Amino acid sequence: MSHWTHQLFLEYGEIFLKMLKSGEESAPKEVEVLVGIFAETDVHQGDSLLDLCCGYGRHALLLAEKGFKVMGVDLSPVMIEEAKKLAKTRGIEDRVKFLVGDAREISKLLKSKLGSFNAIINMQTSLGYYDDETDVHVLEQLNRLASSGGVLVIDITNWDYLIRHFQPFEISELKYLPGYERHEHRKLNFENSRMENTWKFYKKEGEELKHIATVPLNHRLYSLHELMNLLEKTGWKYVKSYGNFELQPITPDTPRIIIVGKKD
Repeated sequence: MSHWTHQLFLEYGEIFLKMLKSGEESAPKEVEVLVGIFAETDVHQGDSLLDLCCGYGRHALLLAEKGFKVMGVDLSPVMIEEAKKLAKTRGIEDRVKFLVGDAREISKLLKSKLGSFNAIINMQTSLGYYDDETDVHVLEQLNRLASSGGVLVIDITNWDYLIRHFQPFEISELKYLPGYERHEHRKLNFENSRMENTWKFYKKEGEELKHIATVPLNHRLYSLHELMNLLEKTGWKYVKSYGNFELQPITPDTPRIIIVGKKD
């Protein structure tokens, strides 16, 4: 059986693209925060930036429009095709490039770029897809891709928030896929700090729901101290962290961990 990432991002890439589109409205605020973090850590317009697990490029495209030279990489060909299309439509193909690639092999994919990225971002809980050793391997590779003094920003769901605000079941209507619903069954595994979810997609047909797809997700999530240790272990120096894009301190009531690391 294929890993859940291949099921969600490859087999059901069109559905997941529509899901990601629902976050488009928040992207300008998130990019504004990223640019502020970059400015504080000596990363500026014209510098080179890697967006790992970029999706359809909603952050990469805006950053390119702000003058950064951006490389976006994602596992899903559907996402990358959409990103390239948007870059062409916006006339910024000279400032942003997109590649299909696996985060686990990112240094091999970008071997000509070792030591060249002034900033690297990994947004919307795109770490923790596999096991802990893989997360270490990915962050070590990102460290090799970063220039001296390069900055890493990871945006991930806060494990402590999930514990306090846990909801075992939720139904969501998909804004950009009218007539579809996602039924999400959630379980927290306290032995390994993983969220074990099942997403079931349905299409409304009159009064009935037609089952379209079922995708199991198994995701490693972190508390702040664990992420700090992970950065230090993989060659990054911890700089700061926030609990949301309002830049509030991390607590069990802030949904995100936005952590900033720097390469010596």
